[in-house]
Amino acid sequence: MIAVPPASPRGVSGRVHRLEDTPGPAEILARRQADSAALRAARPGKLDLPYAAAPECRFDLYPALSPGAPCLLLLHGGGWRGSRQGFGAVAQGLMAHGWSAALPGHAPAPEASLTRITRQVHKAVDWLAAQGPLHGIAGPLLVCGWGSGAHLAAMLLDHPRVTAGMGLSGLYDLGGQEESLGLSPLEVEVLSPQRLPVVRKPFAIAYGEAETPALRQQSRAFHALRQSDGGAGPLLPLPGLEHEAVPEALRAPDGLLCHTARVLIEEATRVRGE
Repeated sequence: MIAVPPASPRGVSGRVHRLEDTPGPAEILARRQADSAALRAARPGKLDLPYAAAPECRFDLYPALSPGAPCLLLLHGGGWRGSRQGFGAVAQGLMAHGWSAALPGHAPAPEASLTRITRQVHKAVDWLAAQGPLHGIAGPLLVCGWGSGAHLAAMLLDHPRVTAGMGLSGLYDLGGQEESLGLSPLEVEVLSPQRLPVVRKPFAIAYGEAETPALRQQSRAFHALRQSDGGAGPLLPLPGLEHEAVPEALRAPDGLLCHTARVLIEEATRVRGE
């Protein structure tokens, strides 16, 4: 069992933004979008690479200096409707540690069904497995998402190319989303990580303690399910953080989430002998 304690390891900052020193959601979003636009402008060489025929199925790639460096596959949130273009700055914490980053887009809900979206992101990982080395990305892959992106990250954990994962403020049980997402009862069952067999790769689960009780419960329940069936990975409640602020915790190179991601990859690759 890979366990990363929520207490700060020596040499790693455990500080997270409290409510009193955290900007409001609109300011956080605006800053993230501006920083993401600046990143795209600074590194335009491997943006908007198609991995499938649909116009939204494009990758933004940020290769590290070493092709064998770990790669963060980062899935934006936004209720399966957000945009990768405004989310790239979230990868900068791990990029500061020499990681690559890869951000796939997908068709938006509800125009696209959740079944279709899930298939698209699986195709994205297929493409990265085949084409990533040609673009300088060949190292172990940690899949991470926020909100609806965390749901997709959990659905991707069983992909052979994925080494480990992390979910931020995730939706892991789609019960109650039938009307808003146009889900059939069967889709609720087969697209809810909470209702599927546990994938025993490491998967860290983080959430903000200032988020809604229902959203906090999603993370706790999914962690409990995984623990009950041998799934590795810690549960990381982040004090004082509401929903929009949670991805910002991953942006801190010396923060708990970056430390956790690095430990997950180091331990998983050691166990697998990579």
